[in-house]
Amino acid sequence: MGIFSPEGKLARFLNRIGDLIWLNILMLVCCIPIVTIGAALAAMFQITLKMVKNEEGVITTSYFHAFKENFKQATAIWLIGGGISIVLFLDIWLLGKVNYNFVQTYKIILFVIMLFVLMFTFFSLVVSARFENVLKNTIKNGLLFCMIHIFKSILMFIVMLTPVLLTGISLRFLPLIVLLGAAGPAFLTSIYFRDLFKDFEV
Repeated sequence: MGIFSPEGKLARFLNRIGDLIWLNILMLVCCIPIVTIGAALAAMFQITLKMVKNEEGVITTSYFHAFKENFKQATAIWLIGGGISIVLFLDIWLLGKVNYNFVQTYKIILFVIMLFVLMFTFFSLVVSARFENVLKNTIKNGLLFCMIHIFKSILMFIVMLTPVLLTGISLRFLPLIVLLGAAGPAFLTSIYFRDLFKDFEV
């Protein structure tokens, strides 16, 4: 089988990149209302978790089915975690207008707390994408997975934040982020998540 064969490794790799680009575009479009970001991310992870084992099917159909399936719970998770994060961000912003010695330390503490809230939210969305459960248990399981594997969790969170960090460094990375910014890291982290969840799958 030659390298340029339709069934060769190069063709499979290019097809996978194409699927991830399309998945990323679908996710970005579904994030536009902002309130649906949680459902959009959960649906993306539901697809990438299947992609790891080549079980995803047709990307467009599978994505919108996953979006509908995850909408209620993932939106609730996003509103809770995102809401807390927004409050913490506003606190940090308001503290920037205050001139006291302790302010800088307090801002750093709040910023770290905000990152952890976002990380817990991220994990809860992944758990929601993989397992069916009530909202309370989904959030609890997301927290447990995150805390038990805290160092790997931080690493996975950094991988997911890489596109944001690259955009902060230079806007030249923006086209790459539009194409693969979320779906690419999601696919990479799904390799870890699939292994993490295998002992809990029926």
